[in-house]
Amino acid sequence: MTRSQERLLAVAATALVLVAAGLLLVRPMRQAASVARGDERAAIRESQSLQDQIRALQALKANEARLRAEAAKAVTEFPATPALPGMVNALQDLADKAGVQLGSVSPSAPKPSTVHPQLAEITTQVTVTGGYFEIQDFLSRLEDLIKGADTTGGVSPRSLLVNSVSISASGGNGSGTAAPATTTGSASAPPDELSAAISLSAFQATGSAAGSTAGGTVTTGTQVR
Repeated sequence: MTRSQERLLAVAATALVLVAAGLLLVRPMRQAASVARGDERAAIRESQSLQDQIRALQALKANEARLRAEAAKAVTEFPATPALPGMVNALQDLADKAGVQLGSVSPSAPKPSTVHPQLAEITTQVTVTGGYFEIQDFLSRLEDLIKGADTTGGVSPRSLLVNSVSISASGGNGSGTAAPATTTGSASAPPDELSAAISLSAFQATGSAAGSTAGGTVTTGTQVR
């Protein structure tokens, strides 16, 4: 083998070594570049998600006053305790405005609600007496109380559900006609006076001692505080 051929072989061997070394260096670099591109795409997705969260928080910030008002109203409508005195006071206030006589308010003990699992239900029987239109006015005001619309005179909204209403002639004969007037000196109901028996449900938020308050009849002869 001539010296020239030896030089060519040496050059070729050096070139092969350089190519092999280059391949050994390029492959990790390509892998690193691929990983970097994957990390970049993940960072872009995370950035987009954070931007979406920021926009959602900004939307909540714009509605902060309304959301706080709704939260405060929900606390009032669903108290942590039965809050029976407040409910009785509200019913008495509505009766006074409608011109009917609130006879009795008979709440039962709180029990798990069938409406929502996070609520306790207090089934309450209410009786009122008065004229037909006065009772109708009372029921209308009761509906406004349920909606939270009737807040005059310091009456707070309370979430109530009217289950049934039964109207009969005062005195309980159930015939729908006025009871005959007596000739004795005892007081008797006016001929056009009716009695309404209303079954409703009040609600309280769970987490309190639901079920610990015994039911009973609350008469309205005295102011309840």
